[in-house]
Amino acid sequence: MRQVEPERWEEFELRRHEPGVHTGRMGLMLVVVALGASLVIGCGGGGGKSSSGGLTKAELVKKGNAVCKRHNEKIAVAASKVLAGGRLPSPKQFGELAMGTIVPEYSAQLQELGRLKPPSEVADAYRGWLQQSRGTRARITKDPRVITNPTAFKSVNGKADKLGFAKECHVGPGL
Repeated sequence: MRQVEPERWEEFELRRHEPGVHTGRMGLMLVVVALGASLVIGCGGGGGKSSSGGLTKAELVKKGNAVCKRHNEKIAVAASKVLAGGRLPSPKQFGELAMGTIVPEYSAQLQELGRLKPPSEVADAYRGWLQQSRGTRARITKDPRVITNPTAFKSVNGKADKLGFAKECHVGPGL
């Protein structure tokens, strides 16, 4: 996967003229809230024994939510430092946050989630969500400005919701 070098972070300037890209204090706050804040801790559906020898659906959701929450808390700490004083980050600061914290934490989160063994009744949906999440990570790595566009994450976040995961398992500012 291509990594953006620190000297190129300034290229990821938030542009006011790009349609669909939220800029300004409100758009940035949405990013921070969605990526880092402890929003609603969701509970999964279903329980019972797994027929695949893996986790039950309830166990998968509980463990997955814990993984997502842990990584989102790390992102929230880094984002709060960048936003200290209520000022918008410079393009360089935004790039450092994206490439120094958001992408590595999201990558680690996906790696941990990939080790969970879902029950057979949701295994295909779970693998599909992880695959789409990895594609989303690749898009963010290529161009971190995509983080500010909530419509870029509607599908992947919808799949997380259908699996019963909490908002901490969303990526981007959400909808």
